[in-house]
Amino acid sequence: MKTAEIYLDMDGVCVDFLGAALKCQGYDPQEYFGRWLSEHRGELFPEALIGKTPVEFFTNPHMQTADFWTNLIAYEWFERLYAELGRLGNVIFLTAPISSPGCVQGKHQWLINQFGSDFDEFIFTRHKERLAHDNAFLVDDMPFNIAPFTNRQGHGLLFPQIWNDYAGIEDPVSQVIEELDRILITS
Repeated sequence: MKTAEIYLDMDGVCVDFLGAALKCQGYDPQEYFGRWLSEHRGELFPEALIGKTPVEFFTNPHMQTADFWTNLIAYEWFERLYAELGRLGNVIFLTAPISSPGCVQGKHQWLINQFGSDFDEFIFTRHKERLAHDNAFLVDDMPFNIAPFTNRQGHGLLFPQIWNDYAGIEDPVSQVIEELDRILITS
């Protein structure tokens, strides 16, 4: 059996991108995430709650710098998730940059800060589906990344977040690892 290729998304899976994006725009992330979960569970971007369109929110000048991306905080489960996935296959970070001058540079620096300057297990692309094949597994929080990946014969594992169908799952790492284990056993 070939070693599984596990593609791991960064934003919303490994790092708290939305918390940082809310904070840099003057929102209290804890308050807004609480309201998001209770009032807009599973909604991708609740404009009524945020008070901005996605374009207004995601093109904020604070998010254009490399420092914004370099300084993203890893979720508390990141190390456990990375270790558990590494036990099941070869983990490669697969992250989609936004149209921000500092995004790729900052994400790359974040990875260097975590793993050292020789670390090279990452791919930056908005076309995640092009890496799909029968031994490829995408762990991502966005259904719009999972669907095209599975349409090309890859396996998609939706990472639980308040903005997707798995909102409210208390242990997202166990959810993903158990699902991946099931797929690998039956493959």
